[in-house]
Amino acid sequence: MVSVISGIVLGFAGGYALQRGGFCMHSAFRSVVFEKDHSILRAWILVLVINIPALLLLEQFGFVFPARAPFYYLAGAIGGLVFGIGMVMAGGCVSGTWYRAAKGMTGSLVALLGFVGGGLIATRGVLTPFRSWLFGFEAAIAGEEASLFNLPAAVSDGFFPSFGLRWVIALIVLVPLVIFLIRAPKSSFTLGWSWQRTGLVIGGIAILAWVFSTLEFRDYGLSIVQPTNAISTLLFFGESDGINWASWFLIGLVPGAFVAAWVGGDLKLRIPSASRLVQNLAGGVLMGVGANLAGGCNIGHGITGISVLSIGSIWATVATMGGVWVATWFVFARARSTAGSPQAA
Repeated sequence: MVSVISGIVLGFAGGYALQRGGFCMHSAFRSVVFEKDHSILRAWILVLVINIPALLLLEQFGFVFPARAPFYYLAGAIGGLVFGIGMVMAGGCVSGTWYRAAKGMTGSLVALLGFVGGGLIATRGVLTPFRSWLFGFEAAIAGEEASLFNLPAAVSDGFFPSFGLRWVIALIVLVPLVIFLIRAPKSSFTLGWSWQRTGLVIGGIAILAWVFSTLEFRDYGLSIVQPTNAISTLLFFGESDGINWASWFLIGLVPGAFVAAWVGGDLKLRIPSASRLVQNLAGGVLMGVGANLAGGCNIGHGITGISVLSIGSIWATVATMGGVWVATWFVFARARSTAGSPQAA
């Protein structure tokens, strides 16, 4: 009962924060190369700056026991790239698709259905053997799941670094991130929450996700792919084995986003053109396939995994960024080509 209540309540808060902060990592990743406004990017980095030391401290004192994503280097590269391309086609990341569907964006709802379908294709359909094959290419460090924390073990004859060394590694990662945030220009205009408030709230929710998950012996934090798969598996196949704290969080996210959109005056049914809906559906399918091939999405890898400095999560997130950049460049190049064509003139 604690798992159900805490999951739904924290999920409600998460959906509210995502909606009010406009937190979409598709926008964050795209802005690195194609935009001057890095507000969402800063919100994401602030989440990491909060979570990396907090989780290291919680782990050090035995409050959480993080399971770090394995370094499936081939799966992370291919899955991340496909996932990033799908994000651009769908018009948002997985978490963004969930909360935007809750505020009446039909295109996001269609993309969400595609994401569910893509997940089933990868985990129970024709791509299942390919996924299993990709997961056969794993790199470990000193017999452990690859993370920056045990990287020194590769050159120290199996020595697993103490927490003192872990703090040194964490500081090496954190210092440039903090400098980037400190140098951020002041925003003169914002829609919804500021990036500071968004990052602080989502960062706090991400930490609590670890704590409440630990109560049911789930050694992971925020996740979207696994609970989406679990809920769809329950609905389509009647199997409830995968239902856990993250599932209740996802269920709570939808009404939280709905209330946030209502409070912010952004609750409105939006129906795009038929061609756009087809693109949303295709993007959703690619996201579902890519995220399941990569073993996680922009939340499971981009926040939860990176917060415990999993090399597999860092690798998959970088690949996802690459997919976003490639697809965005193609969209911009196509727009420029169309604008310069004789028909456009």
